[in-house]
Amino acid sequence: MESTARLYNCARCHSQVIICGHCDRGNLYCGRHCAQAARKASLIAAGKRYQHSYRGRLKHAERQRHYRSRREKVTHQGSPQPPTNDPLATRSQATASVAITEVEGIRCHFCARLCSAFLRLDFIQRTSAPLASDQKIIHRSPPGWAQAP
Repeated sequence: MESTARLYNCARCHSQVIICGHCDRGNLYCGRHCAQAARKASLIAAGKRYQHSYRGRLKHAERQRHYRSRREKVTHQGSPQPPTNDPLATRSQATASVAITEVEGIRCHFCARLCSAFLRLDFIQRTSAPLASDQKIIHRSPPGWAQAP
């Protein structure tokens, strides 16, 4: 049976993405490549904000004193060395293009499942059973007890 799917634009590269209900976990990005790039940009921005704070300046000055005394770089870890004789990593064709054909139909960009032709533009609103704490509780005193006026 075809599952429902959601259509959205990637928050980084703005490409249209179709994701089935099985894979949908509130995704904002078209794939791992965009998610990792956005995470890296977020970490760099957070580091810049911290360096401009008072505490960040003090910590930076302390790190620089240690750096000058030891002549080691301790601010960030270096990038891993690329493997030798390895071709450049390319984005998979499943995430790069929309798989819409008249014969096959619409497929999820993540798992390639066949999806319904009706696409949602928003998240599925999941509802849960009401909690016992949300219900109105009437407190009654046991029979034979006197009540204060």
